[in-house]
Amino acid sequence: MLLEEARRQSEALKSISKWRSTAFLIAAVGAALIYGGVVREAFRTPLIAVGAVITALGLAAAVLCDMGIRNGRKNVEKILDAAENNKKRG
Repeated sequence: MLLEEARRQSEALKSISKWRSTAFLIAAVGAALIYGGVVREAFRTPLIAVGAVITALGLAAAVLCDMGIRNGRKNVEKILDAAENNKKRG
């Protein structure tokens, strides 16, 4: 039962990892908009503002995903340790 839970959580961590990659991609798009705003004088302020918001949101999402992955890995390790201890006892 514990091993099944560890497997399910490992699958969830893979999914969160994909979301983290997507969040970094969104942040990169925001950075490209900022660059476009710096280069183009006509749309400077709107591009920089929108780019900054998108970059900030993408980076915040990536950080949250990363925290979830780290905490999830620790949790999986605890579950596997508990399963090993149960195996030794029983």
